[in-house]
Amino acid sequence: MKVVNLILVTILSSFLLLNNISAGQNVQTVFCVLLIALVVFAKNDLNSRYMVVSYLMVFTLGKIVFYPIEMYVYPNFNSLVQNSAAFGMSFLLDILLIYLVRNRMLFSLMLTGGEEPSVLEKNYTEGPLFGLLLGYASIDLVAFVENVVRNLEYFGFSKEFAKQFWHVTFFYDYYEYLKGTLMALSITVLYMGVVIRKRQMPSAA
Repeated sequence: MKVVNLILVTILSSFLLLNNISAGQNVQTVFCVLLIALVVFAKNDLNSRYMVVSYLMVFTLGKIVFYPIEMYVYPNFNSLVQNSAAFGMSFLLDILLIYLVRNRMLFSLMLTGGEEPSVLEKNYTEGPLFGLLLGYASIDLVAFVENVVRNLEYFGFSKEFAKQFWHVTFFYDYYEYLKGTLMALSITVLYMGVVIRKRQMPSAA
């Protein structure tokens, strides 16, 4: 429990600092605030708490790594590099979160020193969350590829050929809506998971 609380305090401190220095990413900010509320709501259930903290950790890390991208990459590089950095980093963060969710039991045991048996119990959010995370990764990967296709002139193709693909912007245009929808669904699943676990705990006691 102490280890989880320490991680939570560290995330909260980083989040509050970054919220003061980083502009934009309003959807992610709201998402992080809701995750913090869920961590508090799941305070007596390490099983659910790990799932929520995993999301909070990765999205806070995202705010950290996107700060230099916003401050340095965006003002100094072309659209190919800008969007490749953003979508590529998002994809890597998706993979990290997938890894943490898929290995929930292992990391939970490590964090609790094997002294909390509840982390070995089934968490019904794992399947739905894994499906949503595949959606996260798919959107970021396709957006990355779409960005490459849209900027073929930077790969040596003639401008006449490349401009045929300048209007390939579906995922670029709807990126925030798609990711925002998945975030909302993730919050819903995580909340439902905490509620279900809370209802099960008294009967299991």
